[in-house]
Amino acid sequence: MNKETRKQRIEELKRKNLKRQLEEKFRCMCASITDLEFLTSKEIELKFQKAYSDGREPQIQFKHNLNRIMKEMAFLQKEFEAYKNEYILLDQKEILPSYRLKLKFKDFWNNLNLIADFLNLEDKSSLFWFTLIGHQKNFGIFIYEDEYGLDHILFWTENF
Repeated sequence: MNKETRKQRIEELKRKNLKRQLEEKFRCMCASITDLEFLTSKEIELKFQKAYSDGREPQIQFKHNLNRIMKEMAFLQKEFEAYKNEYILLDQKEILPSYRLKLKFKDFWNNLNLIADFLNLEDKSSLFWFTLIGHQKNFGIFIYEDEYGLDHILFWTENF
């Protein structure tokens, strides 16, 4: 095995190990969610890049506060009621560096606090960044904290 092939093999094994660790941790923390996958692909990356670059203006802005984010998320549940049986993809750069978590939207809402714990949304060591998009349909929620400590929440649906 040449040096480059060996290096690629090691990287592949690292990715598989990370995926296994993420799955084990998630299944331990959110045992009631059984229909899930950790995915990675160019198509999924392009979908997230499009969500980040669409130029939407934030509908909600406030001084960074995780409790307020959770309240706003609970409020948004009504906005997205029509999508409760759809699959979503979650992106949180710190916890999911290579993978996107795919699960049913209703499982996300029913386990919002557990998922927040899994994604370590309490961590204040870096800027807050969270994205949820529809796997097949065009809807999503994008929450980020800017360098001034303001949270911005953008959300959209196919009808928006």
